[in-house]
Amino acid sequence: MILPDKYISNSESLLGISSFILSVLSKKHLPVETIWKDFQKKYINTKKLKNPPTYQKFILTINFMYIVGMVNYSENGMVFNENIKSHN
Repeated sequence: MILPDKYISNSESLLGISSFILSVLSKKHLPVETIWKDFQKKYINTKKLKNPPTYQKFILTINFMYIVGMVNYSENGMVFNENIKSHN
C-alpha cells in the first residue's frame, strides 16, 4: 500500500499519491480541504487516475507525507512542501 508493486499501481500507492499531492501543493501554503478540492479538479474529475483515492486514503497520504518529512504544517493549519521554499 505504501509502495507500488506487482499488485498495487503507482496511482494507488501512498508514495504515488504523494507525488500528485505535491504537484497540487506546489510552493503554496494551503489548508487540507483546498488541497483535496484542487486534487479532485486536477486528477479525479478529469479522470487522469484510473483508481482515484478516497478522501480517507487522501488524508492517510497527507499523514504519511508528514511522517516522512515531505510536508509540514504551519501554526494556523496550512500544509506546505517542506522541501521547497514556500511563498505565503
